[in-house]
Amino acid sequence: MASIWSSVLGQAIRSPEAEFLALGGSSLLAMQVAAEATDKFARPVSVADVLMSTSLRDLVSVIESGK
Repeated sequence: MASIWSSVLGQAIRSPEAEFLALGGSSLLAMQVAAEATDKFARPVSVADVLMSTSLRDLVSVIESGK
């Protein structure tokens, strides 16, 4: 997931506590993250999942739990 964020946000993501919106993320970029994550992990990842997760760690937990 960090590699997807890095690619979309154009900067290295070094911390699992990194916050998407604080790093310059937006709803349009969240759409890109959701699409790439869905393809990479073969699980549905919604824009809401990306935007509502408070950190990279939280988003990974959401994806792993399948919720």
